[in-house]
Amino acid sequence: MDASPTIVYRYKSGLYVNLTNRCPTACVFCVKNSWKMDYRGSNLNLAGTEPSPAEIIALARKEWTAAPFEEFVFCGYGEPTMRLEALLATARLIKHGKAAPIPPSMRVRLNTNGLANAVWGRNVVPEMKGLIDSVHVSLNTSDPAQWAELMRPMAPWAATGFEKVKEFIREASLLLPEAYATAVEGNGVDIGNFKTLAEKLGAEPRVRPRLDEEEAG
Repeated sequence: MDASPTIVYRYKSGLYVNLTNRCPTACVFCVKNSWKMDYRGSNLNLAGTEPSPAEIIALARKEWTAAPFEEFVFCGYGEPTMRLEALLATARLIKHGKAAPIPPSMRVRLNTNGLANAVWGRNVVPEMKGLIDSVHVSLNTSDPAQWAELMRPMAPWAATGFEKVKEFIREASLLLPEAYATAVEGNGVDIGNFKTLAEKLGAEPRVRPRLDEEEAG
């Protein structure tokens, strides 16, 4: 693993942005600790130093010049919306044509645990309109007690977190071009009930495999 922190990294056809290591949850299926902050050879430990939008775009330009990518994804070992303003500013640079040669038509995706409204004390989804093309929200279950067990939210957001995640998904499905609710397979989750809730909230359900700890590096 490279000792220097990785801010942008590639996975499949996307360029992923490691915006922050901060997170309001400690999910039971998160591999950042068991993988020692490594992701397939990239060191995602920012060590408290978080990248600026300008720094992210500069690195993204270099990556694009080396080989174009199809998607720009906010997803690292942390919750991207903990740095909401930096997230929006970075997406704005792309969408407003200030990240050339990256085209303004670049698909911008956010992977999130859906707690942004709880963390910021307001509905932040309207601020994402025109900037975020697709949002994937880690809902994981239809049961609030099981949600708390799986997501292990920090105390400030534990009591109302599940309802706030549902609110975020509902708003995203109305205001953004594409909204998915995701669940990690296993963990005793009733996938049928999860899919029913996701669809009720207006999102498309998606079940994803649990990362195998042997895949690290």
